[in-house]
Amino acid sequence: MHKVGVIGLGSIAHNYGKPEDSNSYCHVGGILYSKRVELAAVADLLPDKREKFREKWGAAFPNVHYYDSAGAMMAGEELDIVAVCSRGPHHYAVATEVIEAGTRAIFLEKPPSCSLTEMDRMVAAARAKNTIITVSYSRHWSPRVLRLQELVSGGLIGDVKTVVGYVGGPVLSFAGHVTDQVCQFAGYRPRAVLAHGRLGGSVPEGYEPEPVLDNLTIEFDNGVLGVHIGANSDHTGFYADVFGTEGRARAGIYIPPFAANARGEAIDLSPHGMPADRSVFSVAYEQIADYLDGGPLPHCTDADWHAVHEIGFAAIESIHSGRRIELPNCSRTRKVFANG
Repeated sequence: MHKVGVIGLGSIAHNYGKPEDSNSYCHVGGILYSKRVELAAVADLLPDKREKFREKWGAAFPNVHYYDSAGAMMAGEELDIVAVCSRGPHHYAVATEVIEAGTRAIFLEKPPSCSLTEMDRMVAAARAKNTIITVSYSRHWSPRVLRLQELVSGGLIGDVKTVVGYVGGPVLSFAGHVTDQVCQFAGYRPRAVLAHGRLGGSVPEGYEPEPVLDNLTIEFDNGVLGVHIGANSDHTGFYADVFGTEGRARAGIYIPPFAANARGEAIDLSPHGMPADRSVFSVAYEQIADYLDGGPLPHCTDADWHAVHEIGFAAIESIHSGRRIELPNCSRTRKVFANG
């Protein structure tokens, strides 16, 4: 069992679930129902947050250690995986502290940083310490979405030509989930971006407001076109329509998987081993555990999230300038108050 520490006891850490729910949409719920990882420690600056966690999850994790800071937790524990669940503007500082402590794997909540300069420094520090960083574009790990990704990669609908994703909201803090999903089916080698959106309101000094995405197109090196509608569609949000040379598919965490052939006839997916639903966090932590045991890199790790984050900041640059932005971004110092 690999030991996990969680920094920041907010909603995504534990409030979006409860101990009796095996499909909880939160970090500790996924940890609880995994046979590969165990929760060893949690940290939060605020005593009331630690106490609320203890009241809700204490019986499920009777041996967990409580800390009042990330530094105290890193000094007091030998951890294999550290989840950084603090607010977005603190991600860079906290992740850097965890990297310096020598942790092998970080599960970092999105948005991974508030500027590309912060990303570049974080990436360099992690490489120097041989630490992997997996970013929690959590809806990526729906078992049905992962299986449909495998089937599409295996030629179920021919060669992928276009991927259309649906959800609106702030570019980095919310819409990034679907930016990642577009990449999940189109590939993680973006070439250029064109976006439109609306600027937000007031933010703390030193930051720019995070724009809300209206629409985004992504050109990929392999010729695939990604389109992010920037709004919900017929099946609400957090899903993608994938169009290929021999059919189409639809994948999302909240909808059943679907595929059709070139004649528009539904493809029976039952013979293809579509898995049962389970906590996306259990799946993600188990991918990280597999890596620590000598397996492949987890999804949304290192180069993959770098690409998604480059797209996000290129979209912001495009919203400000009205221009198509080629990647990698030349402008890397723009600092956005991405508070997811």
